[in-house]
Amino acid sequence: MSTFNEILQNEYVIEYNLKAKKDYSQPKVYDANGDLSKRWYVYYSYREPKTDKLKRQPPIYKGANRFDTKAERLEILMAYKLALKKLLSQGYSPYENYKVTEAKIEKIEKEAIKDKSLLPKTNEYNVREALIFALEQKLPYLSRRGKINIKGNLKRFLTWLKDQKLDIITIKELKRREVSIFLNTIKKYDKHRNLTDEPVNAKTRNGYRTSLSSLFSQLVSDDIVAYNIITAIKKLKENPKKHKSYTDSQIRVMREYMDDNDPYLRKFTQFIAYAFLRNVEVCRLKVGDIDLENRRLYVQTKTEAQEVVPIIESLAKVIEQMELHKYKSTDFIFSDSETCGEWNVSEKTKTNHFYDRFAIMKKELQLDTDQTLYSFKHTAASNLYNSLASEGKADEQVLTELMSFTRHKTKSQLRKYLRGIGASLAKDYSNKYTIDF
Repeated sequence: MSTFNEILQNEYVIEYNLKAKKDYSQPKVYDANGDLSKRWYVYYSYREPKTDKLKRQPPIYKGANRFDTKAERLEILMAYKLALKKLLSQGYSPYENYKVTEAKIEKIEKEAIKDKSLLPKTNEYNVREALIFALEQKLPYLSRRGKINIKGNLKRFLTWLKDQKLDIITIKELKRREVSIFLNTIKKYDKHRNLTDEPVNAKTRNGYRTSLSSLFSQLVSDDIVAYNIITAIKKLKENPKKHKSYTDSQIRVMREYMDDNDPYLRKFTQFIAYAFLRNVEVCRLKVGDIDLENRRLYVQTKTEAQEVVPIIESLAKVIEQMELHKYKSTDFIFSDSETCGEWNVSEKTKTNHFYDRFAIMKKELQLDTDQTLYSFKHTAASNLYNSLASEGKADEQVLTELMSFTRHKTKSQLRKYLRGIGASLAKDYSNKYTIDF
């Protein structure tokens, strides 16, 4: 009797339907980041009839972990993955009667071609196939924003490759020089998504380089290519946008303006200043992330999956005014309705919402171009640094204490940051001169 596991192990089908079905997620290969000491497998989810929710199904191993090389494991798991895709596209359900499954499998067996090869040998992957495969391996481990970036960057690269008739050459034939040409010729889009003749800035160009390097690293891990051709392509020097700190008088003027015209914006800036958060990190906060009793909040930061941030007394007073107990734990702290609630839009849309509100005040008060919402964080750091230094503490002691506020990992990072925002400046050295200029 044929079984589902037998068809996965023994039947190789080269024609399959890639169209996603709402009842299941596309099967994927878990390769343990190339670690052969761990188990590799194929995984997927299927909609459970009783709950109508996608439920993770048991992983599919089927002897793949007996192989000792990455290439062998990858080849057989890719075979299982594509065979499973075929079954699912034909209507297979892990919750159906085995006789129904058997009938579907027998039908597929009759359609299978004599050649048992399900996928090309690893040295026969063309550029498009290889990069799309690498993307599939990467996506499960990326953030939502990371997925958007790498998908968009790869899509543009594949379009360029097709225009150059390079998308169908084997992945091993692609040269570093060709990738460099792509990176050096990327042009900007205008606001209507039309290409211009203006090249992208260094940061954007480096972003494409990072995406492609990540994909090639995956291909190296999977023994599809021998080395990452992107690593030898140098990053361009970036000129990061500066965020100039505010003066004490500017803070007072802005505070009065926001109290009179936009109190909600002031609450937003207080989270930035009192908790040392980025704008997007404030936008990510939900009611359930706030533990007012133990004076801590949990935030997804740029460098950490989740970080615990202390709630100081000044911020606690702001939070108490927001009456979070009236809302669900899944509600966002800030939204476009000026209260806690659902806000199911992109993070870019959220940050732009508060930038737009800030821009009104910025124009009204004639603030400098490089004074932004982010400047509240820099101003807070400068203020605390000078306050601690004024207590007569040694510089090392000041940095140690300040690190617990700003959450920098090392003192060298903190010193560089303080120099960059103009907080750590040399004392007046007028009396050191021996001549007058």
